[in-house]
Amino acid sequence: MRQDTSTCTPAVCHDWSHILPGFTLTHTVHLVSRLDLGIVSTAAAMLEGETAAVDRWAVTRCGDVLEQKIVFGEMTEKQAIRLREQLAALDGVLRTRMEHHFIRPSRHAPL
Repeated sequence: MRQDTSTCTPAVCHDWSHILPGFTLTHTVHLVSRLDLGIVSTAAAMLEGETAAVDRWAVTRCGDVLEQKIVFGEMTEKQAIRLREQLAALDGVLRTRMEHHFIRPSRHAPL
């Protein structure tokens, strides 16, 4: 079986639509930072400057840290990785990780 290397590399695939047509790819960034709400507002300002479409954003205090779960809507994997790297570089951020989810269209969604 031959893999088309023009759109995919082992590290990053720029277009997953050919793998699961009809599904939507979303990205969730988990960000752990010091217990400082200023980091949340700095992250929000950075994402607003990038015009990133945030579907959901939850902030939870866990002991001495803040855990943020930021769900991005439709964007390429390359864009999502770039945003995660920018978030990871913010002062006070301890670690980040990213999840990729294929979302199946709702059967009850209007056509």
